[in-house]
Parts: sequence; C-alpha cells; structure tokens
Amino acid sequence: MPLHMPSILPKIAIPLALINLASFVSQIIQIGVIDTLLPLALTNAGLGERHGGMMLSLYWIADLIGGFFVAAVLRKTHPFVPLLISGLSFFTLIVVVMFAPQSALVLPATLFAGVGLILRWVVCDGLIVQLAPRDKMGRVVGFHETLMGLGIVLGPILIGWFGDDAFVMSGIALAAAIIPLFCAFAMPRIEMASTQKGAGAAFRRWIDHWDLVLIAFVAGFVEICFLSVLPLQSQRDTGLADAGLWMAAIFVFGGTICQPLVGYVSDKSGPIKLAWLCFGLLLAGAVPMALAGYGIFAAIIQFALGVAVAGLYTAAVLIAASGRGQGYQVGVLVIVSQSYTLGAIVGPSAGTSLLVMVGSWALPILVLLSAGISVLLLMMRRATPAPGN
Repeated sequence: MPLHMPSILPKIAIPLALINLASFVSQIIQIGVIDTLLPLALTNAGLGERHGGMMLSLYWIADLIGGFFVAAVLRKTHPFVPLLISGLSFFTLIVVVMFAPQSALVLPATLFAGVGLILRWVVCDGLIVQLAPRDKMGRVVGFHETLMGLGIVLGPILIGWFGDDAFVMSGIALAAAIIPLFCAFAMPRIEMASTQKGAGAAFRRWIDHWDLVLIAFVAGFVEICFLSVLPLQSQRDTGLADAGLWMAAIFVFGGTICQPLVGYVSDKSGPIKLAWLCFGLLLAGAVPMALAGYGIFAAIIQFALGVAVAGLYTAAVLIAASGRGQGYQVGVLVIVSQSYTLGAIVGPSAGTSLLVMVGSWALPILVLLSAGISVLLLMMRRATPAPGN
C-alpha cells in the first residue's frame, strides 16, 4: 500500500482542492454576503425591515424545499450543471438587489438563489466525503467546514467595503460564480447508488434518519439563534450592541478554527461520540453563559459553544457519510442540510421571542431545552432494540 501512495494522493488532493475552492468562493456570496446584503439593501431602499427579513426567510425556505429535488438533479447530471445553476442564481440575486431593489424581480430571484444554495451545498459536501480517505474523513470534512466558516466571515467584510457600489458587488458575484465552473470540469460524477427515488422516499429518509435530522436541526437552531440574539441581548443589557457583536464573532470563530480538531476527534473516536461530546459542551456551558456577562470568561464560553455547534453539524455529515447504507448516500446528506436550514429558520424567531420574556436567560434556556431534549431522545434510540433483535 505505501508504494502506491505517491500516485494516489495527487488524484485525491487535486479534486479535493478544487471542490474546496469552489465551495469557499460560493459560500462567501451565498451566505456571507446575501444574508447581510438582502435585508440591508431592501431596508435602505425604503421597503422596511420586515420586508427584508421576510425575503431572507424565503431564501432559506427555498433552500429547504429545493433539497427534495437535489438527489434527482445530481443523479442525472455532472456536478458542472448544479454549480452552473448555483452560480447563475446568486449572481442574478445580487444584480437585482443592487440595481432594482424595489422591483417585482426580487422575489423570484430570491427563491432561485435559495435553490442554488442547496444545490451547491450538497454537491460540494457530497464530493468531499466521496473522495476523502476513510481513515481521514473527519479531518477532510473539518478542513472543508473551516473554509465555510471563513466564507461567512468574509461576506460582511465585503459588504462593509463595497456594499454601496453596485458594479463592484456584481463583479465580485460574477467572479464567485465563474470560479466554481472552472473547478467543476475536474470533478467526478456523484454516484447515486442506493439512494431511493421520489418525494415519498425523501420524506421516508427524514423518518428513517430522524437522529441526523435532530442533530443537524440543533446545530442550525442554536447557531443562527446566537448570531441573531447576542447583539440584541447586549443592547438590552448595556445599551450598546457592540459587546454582543464581539461575542457573536468569537462564537463563529470558535466553530471555524477548531473544525480540523473536531475532524481529528471524529477520526479517532467516531462521529457518534463526537456528537455526544458536542451536546455535553452545550449543556455544560449554558448556565455559566447566563452568569458570565461580557468579559473574558464569557468569551471563552462562547468560543467553546461555537466549537460544539459547528461540531454537531460536522458529526451529522460524518455519520451520514460513514454509517448509512451501501456507501455514501447523497439523499442522506440532503436531509442533514435541510434539517440545519429548518433550525436556522426557527432559531431567530424563538430566540428573539424568548429574549423579550426572560432577558439574558433566553439563550441558556434554548440551549438547555434543545440539547437536553436531543440527548434524551438519542438515549432512548440507543436503548431501543433493533427490529429482529
């Protein structure tokens, strides 16, 4: 085996590098830029904050619904096709929002971009886990998720630099759309073996893999809840949102920088143990977070919670990749991304509503409830004998 490694590694490393590049540049626009620019640009155009928030929700709802059709698209096409659709979708949305924010085109462009997001998300994640060596899959996925986090961080920075310049932002979106297409030429076709067909099969996968649905849902729910609530909580507590923004940045930074370590833990102990460890971190950090304020101790807690939340999503992807069916099933990864999206849709509303009622205890209560209920359900699943036993 060692004699063959020099010839095997370049064949794996080059496609993996191309996939990571394609996913990274797309992530900057599809999540980092659009999640910030869409509500901001529509609000500045005089349409109101609620209108901008509604459009962003529709973007994620389109991502969720589009997931039911991803497997069918990937079953019949080379990755170039979904990446072409994805790049065209977010470029279209950026152009419409920057040049005609009050036009009727905003709604269809937003829905189109949401579908483009789920196509890129699944095709790139699917190729990553398909090509990664089995004994290093955790580290490969962890590195990929680190790039995803950096993409989210870079998006608001681009808005800060060029947000008012429509031509520059459109040019950046065009470049981000074109780069993945060049990368796609070198990508292999995704194998759809053992993936069931039809909408009914898609819904059955949600039931059959409800544990993955639960893990990914909690990841999306807690992450987006924290990002939306922390600045508002800080503003209520101190009169300024700055401390909450810093806490949110530390939260994201923890989940981003520690992804390779998360992958290493999964490679050594398995993704299921990784998920249990992440749930444990959430439960252990919830109450101290409410008592820590906004100092160094609070920053350490936010960093650890960010690691836990990012680790949950990575664990769900790795469980889907390594332990479900004959080989890797793209359909199972679809429900992981959809479940995260569903959590991202529900999280901000739950967090802001509870913030009004209980103040700074809102996030700890939501963490305790979501992580605690998940742990209880997963323990019940482990205690339930498999059929035929």
